[in-house]
Amino acid sequence: MYNVKNSVEPDWNLIFLSCLISFCIFLNYFFWSVNFDQIIKSINFFTILFFLFYFFIGKEFKNYNYLRLFIISLLVLSLGSVTVDWDARSMWAFHAKRIFLDDNLYAGFDKYMPGLMNAYPLLPASLSATLAQIIGHWNEIYPKSTNILVLLPALFVQCSFLKNNKSILLWLMFILLFTGRALVSGLVDGLVAMYFVTNCLIIYNLFFEENSIYGRNLQEINKNKNILFFLGIFCGIILSLLKNEGLVMVILLLLSAFLFKIYLKKKIKKREIIFGILVFIPIFIWKLLATYNGVYPPYLGTGNVEPLIGLNSFDRIILRLSEINNYKLVFKYLLLNEKFIIAFLIFLFSIYKSFEKNKLIYSFVIANALIYYIVLYIVYFSTPYDLYWHLSSSSTRVMPSIVMILIFFSVSTFMKNKE
Repeated sequence: MYNVKNSVEPDWNLIFLSCLISFCIFLNYFFWSVNFDQIIKSINFFTILFFLFYFFIGKEFKNYNYLRLFIISLLVLSLGSVTVDWDARSMWAFHAKRIFLDDNLYAGFDKYMPGLMNAYPLLPASLSATLAQIIGHWNEIYPKSTNILVLLPALFVQCSFLKNNKSILLWLMFILLFTGRALVSGLVDGLVAMYFVTNCLIIYNLFFEENSIYGRNLQEINKNKNILFFLGIFCGIILSLLKNEGLVMVILLLLSAFLFKIYLKKKIKKREIIFGILVFIPIFIWKLLATYNGVYPPYLGTGNVEPLIGLNSFDRIILRLSEINNYKLVFKYLLLNEKFIIAFLIFLFSIYKSFEKNKLIYSFVIANALIYYIVLYIVYFSTPYDLYWHLSSSSTRVMPSIVMILIFFSVSTFMKNKE
């Protein structure tokens, strides 16, 4: 039995459970994409619930009391609150409702209300639609609770790599502090942040297993690396199918992993290339089908909105770069918010305490956080929308991804070295 109170290796039982749940979540999306019968989707949904139930009763997981309480709390908060956020109700719940009513994953391809991002991938919405089918009707509350089920693989993986109950409790408290509301409100931005952390963790351990700071027994890691390989594929697919930002994150993580290996003069393995290909197949098919049906992502323009990427993008960037107030706005919303400042200070403290022992993982995290921040910077400076409006309406939803990746690796590396 895994003893979370005094662990040396990751909890491979919890990682295996995460792999099974993430596979079922992907299967639900796949069943919708090929229009399987409702009974198949329902069986798959109850399989996810069975795995969750097993986590609560299985003797292998009896030490995860904090994690069980955390999951119950999220479910209660989600089911006990109405859907009030604009994006949660008018975009994500709306897409799920359309899938349920039309019994078709591609209902949005009819171009109805193009301003609601019909080109966005719909993995969370498809699971909400499955629950609505099981219950037999739609409302504005219970479908968003399926976001907690989508969260499980990411959350389980993170906790499986933490060293003790103190680390887990600290991490769960940070989740509540920085992304808690986004996880229960029906938004997907909290899921994006959590899967960014998990994919960074998995990809690092897959590509640099000999430098893993979490497992000291390479034989144990090698024995279970196939589980980690498939888990990484499913978690990467899920992240890319959450939101367009998720696809950008997967690209950045894999690109930085390959570049790090080249810089360190390490051989790129065939399985790593296969991994990089398999992760992108579902999102590639979705984008291909959306484009074929004339449904384009927002960066190519929708309706009367000028495209983010187009002939005028460069001119917009140059114009905004010439105005000092634009720098102040971006700096204010992306860096001078209290959550980022707290995360940054914690990360600096962790580096101060344990950088020498964890140079590679810190460098990997910093590279991905920095590059993603640069991407956000470019997006905001090239936006066709009013810069102030765009920043004030979206920065609180995109910044948690950077905040959470800094916090998690601060907690995990610092607590591990403290042990």
